[in-house]
Amino acid sequence: MLPIYFSRFNMALKEFQMRFSKPEWSQEFTESLINEFSFFSTKIEEQNLEYGETIQFLRGQLVPKENFKSLLEASEHRNVLRRLIDSFEAFELSEHSIKSIHGSLMSNPIFWEGAYKSHLVGNYRNYPVVGNRTPNDNREYAPHYNLEIIMASHIDRWNHIFSIIDNKKADSHLITAICRFHNEFLNNIHPFADGNGRVCRIIMGTLLMKNGCPPIFKKIMSIQDQLEYINTIIACEQSSSNEPLIKFLAVGMAEYLEERLEKEF
Repeated sequence: MLPIYFSRFNMALKEFQMRFSKPEWSQEFTESLINEFSFFSTKIEEQNLEYGETIQFLRGQLVPKENFKSLLEASEHRNVLRRLIDSFEAFELSEHSIKSIHGSLMSNPIFWEGAYKSHLVGNYRNYPVVGNRTPNDNREYAPHYNLEIIMASHIDRWNHIFSIIDNKKADSHLITAICRFHNEFLNNIHPFADGNGRVCRIIMGTLLMKNGCPPIFKKIMSIQDQLEYINTIIACEQSSSNEPLIKFLAVGMAEYLEERLEKEF
């Protein structure tokens, strides 16, 4: 028997699919999904972003320039995701596609948190990286000298996972698959010098589309939401389990679908 959070998501997705058949999506409807996904994804790393201002900016409207860098990051995230969504049927998860996404997303030096490294745009990092969790709990990601081998082996496994999606089973559910991809790519491997989180979530949005789900994410609107996401990732690491993130996203994505259904009614 499916956990209740999977059943809730399945019901919301089925109703969404029935109400909003993909061939009937208007450009405005598609843009609203992509814009909101891009805001939630960028908000995870950019505390200064405000929802209303960001959506206005993504729609081409004038906004105050105080958070211009963060707004540009959200805009570039949207642009990359939109190009992938426009041709999602042809998208294949591969080292080439992953590196291409990073190259498109991180080509502008202002989007880098640290020093800009032009030779690492669209290429795996060439130095070790340690992720900061708590003062006493840092995490060293996959060794840089093995990234080519590690990524190649994971690509095959990820493609297998997404080839056997069955939302009637917890182990092969779509959300289980994207959470496994998320945690392995972002929390274990962390293949790039910068931009890993945004690249990961853009791929997740595209894989959702390939598997009959609109590009959606749990709403990330506040610092509290950011911390909940981060703490959920840490809980996955501490328990060596994807379950905390699976429940987090299943509930959050179901809520998002339910809200869209109510708003569009």
